[in-house]
Amino acid sequence: MPTLSVQQFQITDDIAPRDAEALTSINDEIVRLAERRRLTISVAGHLARSKIAWKIETFAEAVLYRIVALAEGTALSWNEAMPLPAFLCTRALVETVALLVDFEGRVSKLLDDEDLKGLDELAMNRIFSSRDEEWLKQSPEFKTVNALTHVEKLDKLLPGALGHYNRLSERCHPNSLGHHQMFTTTDYGNGAVTYDALKAMRDVPAIIAGLTLLAVAEHSLRELSALFERVSQLHHRMSPSPRD
Repeated sequence: MPTLSVQQFQITDDIAPRDAEALTSINDEIVRLAERRRLTISVAGHLARSKIAWKIETFAEAVLYRIVALAEGTALSWNEAMPLPAFLCTRALVETVALLVDFEGRVSKLLDDEDLKGLDELAMNRIFSSRDEEWLKQSPEFKTVNALTHVEKLDKLLPGALGHYNRLSERCHPNSLGHHQMFTTTDYGNGAVTYDALKAMRDVPAIIAGLTLLAVAEHSLRELSALFERVSQLHHRMSPSPRD
């Protein structure tokens, strides 16, 4: 897919060299992920032989689009000196990458177990996941897995992920780090409180730490891509498609 207007971080002279280097790498990752996106996934080839493979592949593509959108949203907000929405996007990106890593691991294990029913149930749950109580009364099997559960699992693979996520959450929630400490400086000598919408721009390391997971997302997507054909082969072997 053409990357005509992919949002990237502007590297300005006031950014520390180490941070500038990290943001340059993140920009490269955003572009690579954006270039992976497809406009259409047609029912052809291995997807014509397996609806389960089609479900898994189209879900993974939607997650890729979300990851790129969140990375671009972070960059755009940061470039416009709007740190709070940048933190919000970064936190959502951490959750989404954790979801993707979990999905990839589950697909791989279910394939190894030749659990076709499990693959279909996993794909259906992830595609239609919801916390809407009215929706779940009709389809309880679509109850979503809590995002924190995915992040906690990611932390076992990448120690420190949960701690960083929790710190981002403090920025994103209307807690002290999300309002008073984000925008104010207090002179305890005279009680004057000064407000600064840009104060949190100093916390670029928090943004960098979250977006380094883009490389993890790219790895998981590559691993998943290698599994799509295997899902189709398993499905076709266990339940041959009339299209062949």
